[in-house]
Amino acid sequence: MKSSVLTIAKKELARFFSNKASALIAIVLPGLLIFGMWSIMGNAMSGMMGGGDSERPTIAVVDCPASVEQLAAASDIELVETASLPSPEEMREQIDGADVQAFAVFPKGFDEAVAAYETSSGQIAPRVEVYYNSADTSSARAYAAFVAVLDAYESSLSNKFDVNAGEVIYDVAEDKDLAATIIVSIVPMLLLILLFSGCMSVASESVAGEKERGTMATMLATPIKRSDIALGKILALALIGLAIAASSAIGIFASLPNLMQGEFDINVYGAPEYLLLALVIFSTTLLIVMLITVVSALAKTTKEAQLYLTPLMIVVMVIGLLGMFGDGAKPELGYYFVPLYNSVQCMIGIFTFDFQPAAVVACVASNLVYTGIGVYVLQKMFKSERLMFAR
Repeated sequence: MKSSVLTIAKKELARFFSNKASALIAIVLPGLLIFGMWSIMGNAMSGMMGGGDSERPTIAVVDCPASVEQLAAASDIELVETASLPSPEEMREQIDGADVQAFAVFPKGFDEAVAAYETSSGQIAPRVEVYYNSADTSSARAYAAFVAVLDAYESSLSNKFDVNAGEVIYDVAEDKDLAATIIVSIVPMLLLILLFSGCMSVASESVAGEKERGTMATMLATPIKRSDIALGKILALALIGLAIAASSAIGIFASLPNLMQGEFDINVYGAPEYLLLALVIFSTTLLIVMLITVVSALAKTTKEAQLYLTPLMIVVMVIGLLGMFGDGAKPELGYYFVPLYNSVQCMIGIFTFDFQPAAVVACVASNLVYTGIGVYVLQKMFKSERLMFAR
């Protein structure tokens, strides 16, 4: 009995390790990908929570007392004196332009008023007002850092003043800004994952599945050009992928209001945003279908194709997750030539109303070019006897 068990075990191990590429992908690559994914996510989260070492919060202040100036300087917060508090629209504009990250208003004679205030008097304590934009990561960080300084100072004075007291709204973010923050953290990742997982099963079955069943050899023996067979398959898979993309996008946006319990209004986006988003999704779908089909053509069986595609799916998930971190769409045009990552950046720009037309053009055009190159490679693969008749 024991010898039989060992014989079966050796046979299975020999079969598994006979394909060195599959064995390497199955054993080594998951650990490497997880290490890389968690490292990237950790660095991204660290940057989002703490900001870069060179990023110094800048707060515009009105009537700032000398005591707070000293505390802010000790905490590496730059204060810029301004004559008066601007309107919420002007605040958003300055925050968006990275001139300042928050605004603070102090009562005139703040230090004297705090020194004279008695907590047992029952009177209203001197109030400090700090305005910020919660939809802007830098603004939210600067606000948290400055309020932490004020809270520590307030505690040292036995609570002789208040910060953001009363029912005044100090968050100047608009509804569309808050909606964009929600969507950026969910939609790009969800769209990429749904697209890839939906196309993966269809494409792997269409190419690797036919090789496994032996029908690919029969098809290649017909008078039809092999390049035409490759084009026919990629065309059908592209149409199926676009149907999956349309269904996924409609389902996501239709369900967002219910998911957010009425806190999200889909009408904040208009026809231009949806049209640009459709172009980005269209080109991304073609790229994903091409990648999956090319990888599937390397495999002998459907199971092997899915094994090869698993690392690629992890990479897609990581790219989608990157949309949850950072300070909006990248301004540098070079990012929009990086496959898949360019699509995430374009979606972020569209959702945050901060897209560059040149960036969208670069993204869509590069995706189409990469797809064309992949189709050409696939046609060459279909002409390879070793690849197509390997079983």
